[in-house]
Amino acid sequence: MIVDYGDYPKNLEAERAVLGACIFSKEALGDVIEVLKPDDFYDYNNKIAYEALVDMYLRDAPIDFVTVSSELTARGIFDQLGGQPFLAELITRITTTANVIYHAELVKENAIRRRLIDAGDKLIKLSYQDDKSTKETIEEIEKLISDAVQNKNSSDFRHVKDLLGSIVIGLEGRLKNPGEKITRYYSKFTDLDMYIGGFQPGSLNIIAARPSMGKTAFALNIAQFGGDEELNLPILIFSIEMPAEQLIFRMLSAESRVELSSITQGTFNTSDFKRVKEAAEIISSKNIYINDDSTLSAIDFRTKCRRFKTKNQNVGLIIVDYLQLMSSGTERTEGRQQEVSDISRMLKAVARELNCPVIALSQLSRATEMRTEKKPQLSDLRDSGAIEQDADTVMLMFREDYYSDNENNSLQNSEASIRVAKNRNGSTGTFKLIFEREFTKFSGFGGRE
Repeated sequence: MIVDYGDYPKNLEAERAVLGACIFSKEALGDVIEVLKPDDFYDYNNKIAYEALVDMYLRDAPIDFVTVSSELTARGIFDQLGGQPFLAELITRITTTANVIYHAELVKENAIRRRLIDAGDKLIKLSYQDDKSTKETIEEIEKLISDAVQNKNSSDFRHVKDLLGSIVIGLEGRLKNPGEKITRYYSKFTDLDMYIGGFQPGSLNIIAARPSMGKTAFALNIAQFGGDEELNLPILIFSIEMPAEQLIFRMLSAESRVELSSITQGTFNTSDFKRVKEAAEIISSKNIYINDDSTLSAIDFRTKCRRFKTKNQNVGLIIVDYLQLMSSGTERTEGRQQEVSDISRMLKAVARELNCPVIALSQLSRATEMRTEKKPQLSDLRDSGAIEQDADTVMLMFREDYYSDNENNSLQNSEASIRVAKNRNGSTGTFKLIFEREFTKFSGFGGRE
């Protein structure tokens, strides 16, 4: 329960207006989820009512007076909230949802003010502590304020062209100062496309491996070099683990064949930089958008994809890096395994709804490390068997040299085995690629097992 400080910032009218609009229109609820979290509501009853609505949205359940009443009853909170009069009062005050975002912003603003007040109380206590250095205290204070004002839903897509502009300028500074409707998405990796026939619309495709095997590089290569160049359909990349700028560095290296370390450290020559600039022009022409919200939830994911689709007739491909870093967006307590199951279902639902393929990267469990035979198996999929169940294809990535003690391995190209372990619409099997470490790029090896 929220402690009332008398004049504690709040706008209960705006909270009720938001709830009424969300019940009145599921589309309005999708917009509000972009702005508000349940904890942004001051009134506890409003908060738990909103939590129920968000959970219904996550399940893609119909939302109206009757279904919401049933949901609240099932949760045992219908009478606590005030029963039918409570819901009726919320809905009857709504004649249009046109102002729902304005009302949601009012709720958000008051929530931020409350958090700033709480942060201020903690700030005073921190300032009196003499067991920490001034620097440590300042850092904690800065974090308190940052956490208080952070809007976790504010991150949106940025076109690679917008990202590349500042990055190329930065790289140039380092140089001058040394120190028809497409039916599927083809990866352009010949053997992979032969196995799965391209990534099909509405499909969920899992690329799974242990850390540092090259999952992100492989997915980026598919986005960067795959697809129909003439149609140039939008590609959405949700990078939960890595900032967008780091992805751009990798793309520049793969395109220009200038070593990634040289690009990130600025240790390249004029000839290299010319190739980097040429690569930037090529990448800019690609219709790639990156969202690097590190707090992305399944609800945020669905909402952002839906909103993007309303402005773009078709989406060519969606990539999520990576699945286990997502949260469901609800406060369920069944455990992480159930949460991952919910996320997996949501990814599949978005693929079907937008009629485009979704590629989700996934971590494998440590079980592979315990075996003499290190090659991964479907049973190694981490957290939930639902991933395998929901997926149309599952690709398991493995590099033998990862487990080698040879200290020069990091300087060598590496043979990678990609096993298509599940393929709902075709055959399974293994093919090989060469991972060019210095360029974070995979190239065709032409071997099939």
